[in-house]
Amino acid sequence: MRLSELRSVLPSQAYNMRDVDIGSIEFDSRKVGPGALYIAVKGGRHDGHDFIEGAERAGAVAVVTERRVTTTLPQIVVRDARDAMAVLAPLFYGRFNELMKIGVTGTNGKTTTTFLIHSILARAGKKPGLIGTVYYLGASRNKAVRTTPEILDIFKFFAGIAGQAAESVVMEVSSHALKMKRVEGIEFDAAVFTNLSQDHLDFHQTMDDYKSSKLHLFTLLKPDGCAVYNFDDETRTSIEDLPVLRKVSFGRQAGSDVVGRIIAGSLEGLEVEICYGGRKYRISSSLIGEFNVYNILAAFATAAGLSIDIDNIISGIEELKAVPGRMERVVDNIFVDYAHTPAAVENVLRAFRKYTRGRLIIVFGCGGDRDRGKRRQMGEIASAMADLTVITSDNPRHESPAQIIADILQGVSGNGHLVIEDRAAAIRRALEIRRGDDIVVVAGKGHEEYQSINDEMIEFSDAEVIRQCFENSR
Repeated sequence: MRLSELRSVLPSQAYNMRDVDIGSIEFDSRKVGPGALYIAVKGGRHDGHDFIEGAERAGAVAVVTERRVTTTLPQIVVRDARDAMAVLAPLFYGRFNELMKIGVTGTNGKTTTTFLIHSILARAGKKPGLIGTVYYLGASRNKAVRTTPEILDIFKFFAGIAGQAAESVVMEVSSHALKMKRVEGIEFDAAVFTNLSQDHLDFHQTMDDYKSSKLHLFTLLKPDGCAVYNFDDETRTSIEDLPVLRKVSFGRQAGSDVVGRIIAGSLEGLEVEICYGGRKYRISSSLIGEFNVYNILAAFATAAGLSIDIDNIISGIEELKAVPGRMERVVDNIFVDYAHTPAAVENVLRAFRKYTRGRLIIVFGCGGDRDRGKRRQMGEIASAMADLTVITSDNPRHESPAQIIADILQGVSGNGHLVIEDRAAAIRRALEIRRGDDIVVVAGKGHEEYQSINDEMIEFSDAEVIRQCFENSR
């Protein structure tokens, strides 16, 4: 594509302008190759304008910037580089109108809900792709860099799966992504809202901003797109007031379009009855925990709203056996879970409490450089609901692990807790003191295979530490 075609859709000022062929568009200077248009984006810690010289050396033939810089390359100056990416991505890669796109947002449950929807789409023959916290699944499976990639990478992903004859894609859409315009330019066939509770206030500052960022997803629906929402969540009224023509609600209360109740539950899974369209359906799921009923209902409601056959919906839900790092059994009654918010920790502990014959032990910490307000709450919930709480380090990033633990301890009550800063040592200690009927849940990191300390990503897996403990005890 010619630079003049791309520039024609951008309100901009041009300098050193000459028409050149554009072979790729990149916002990460490390990915720039010959023929690339480099877009300089300001990030939280780095400014893309500082890497223009490196991009030129790597072969960039033009740049998009937010201010005039010294360069010999053709330079297009725009007011907002992220707005420019949202315009250029569909123009360069295509709009993929034929690709069914489903976005899932909410504080908790996004990952499990997307996995369930993906399983339903696969069962229905829709050849789905998946973008989310655990991995990006298209023609190949790649570890996720972040929950929701930048818009250029999303459209690049769309192009890749479209080339493999994919017909649909389901993706987690984080509040950061919505606030930072990573999904602008996408027209969703369905937008799904799971729930809202405190998280990410380090970024959003207020719950109102966090909520409005989440709800922005519904403004990205196609005119005939379907809004799917949790009838039991307080955010329901805000969603029902939105000018969206098609809405499908789910919940456990009478009045929602898709109503579910638990028939039976155990550490082996759930038996759920779902009422929809005047009929009742029974589903046997391998997912554990009462809160997973909402994820099942969200997936069911989404698929129903997209007119997928009910038999395929039920089969798709039942065929999903586990989600990496979500109530995942590692060995015996020892589990890992991604729970890293007060609501998620409460949900996990309530779920396991129902099936605990001995003691319920939780190992957890809190991430650094994140919402400090939730640390005390998580300490309070864990110490109140678990028989033994082992407080440790999570991803401290640029904070002192000791200070993070001190913040957690402000909410801890009673004497049923230990403090072991080293996460591997904390897990080992929890396994050493557990007895036969005890349940141990290691929370906070789930599927993650690293620990973020300062600027380093150190290889670390909760599940692997657990497995090593058992191997060493043989």
